[in-house]
Amino acid sequence: MTKKSFLHLLTKEISETISPDEQKLLNESRKENRVFDQVYTEMHRFMQSDNRQKQPVDVEAKLNEVWNRINAVHDENVITLNNTEKRKRIVPIWARVAASIAIILGLGLLTYKYLPQQQLYAQTIEAGNENLYTVLDDGTQVWLSKNSKLSYNKDFGKDKRAIKLTGEAFFDVAHRPEVPLTVTANEVDITVKGTAFNVNAEQPDVEVALIRGLVAVKDTRQKNADEILLHPNQKMTVKAGQATSKSNYVVSDIQKTESNLVAEIEWINDLLVFNKQRFADVAKLMESRFDVRITFHNSAIAEQRFTGSIKDESLTQMLDALKQSYPFEYEINGENIIIK
Repeated sequence: MTKKSFLHLLTKEISETISPDEQKLLNESRKENRVFDQVYTEMHRFMQSDNRQKQPVDVEAKLNEVWNRINAVHDENVITLNNTEKRKRIVPIWARVAASIAIILGLGLLTYKYLPQQQLYAQTIEAGNENLYTVLDDGTQVWLSKNSKLSYNKDFGKDKRAIKLTGEAFFDVAHRPEVPLTVTANEVDITVKGTAFNVNAEQPDVEVALIRGLVAVKDTRQKNADEILLHPNQKMTVKAGQATSKSNYVVSDIQKTESNLVAEIEWINDLLVFNKQRFADVAKLMESRFDVRITFHNSAIAEQRFTGSIKDESLTQMLDALKQSYPFEYEINGENIIIK
């Protein structure tokens, strides 16, 4: 195997785009060539290191440094498949330039396929066998359906709000028009500025149900695909497969159940757990669930964290249950709740 082929396969493995046959070739090349194996081992150790995860790193420079150091030790100008072959070669300048270009091209794949995914979606939340409620750093509330997964960028809400969803979730987005929020599910982008909507990507098709606000939906599998605006009380299904036109988008009206609930988000009223959430964030859940307004007279209580669950409990039952974990007093005046 040539140096260029090895770097190409190594890059594809790191970017998680390598096929089973290519993986087999890469593994065989490592067994047959000690230099390949050392470069492979050091690059993977570097990609998984804490230093790389904590701060931006010039990966191109790192790979060149690894390659040159290991290559210098073995004193080889050209690496061949048979590492028992030690004969020297005079490499023309054009060949060295071509090899450098190959390294850069390989790193381009790594940079655009692997690093953005790892660095952009740096934080992850997963629901177990129950629905999960959480509040992101910008104040966006998320109801995550059981066995679903949500990843989002570091410093969420500061300069960027990017979410990757696997499964189903309902979002009540904090109003930050200067920092648009995008949810990506099965290569479908849903871009919003402040709204409430449900995304169901449990199947290859992606369904977006909009409760309020305005979202733009685009299937990114084809760069010329249309971006479609969705209005309140509408839902859109983006069909799986190659997006070529508006025909891939099916828009319909949201239907309500006999209990006057939106069918697409009825699941959020099932058993819902929250884990180490601030009282201020749990209060948002209660406001949404019971249609009340909660005010804290003691900021310290608002910062207390609670773990629990809710299903059929009333407002007072939930407040009383929270009191068992941390003592506080509350007062109910109609739709206004005061936490003391």
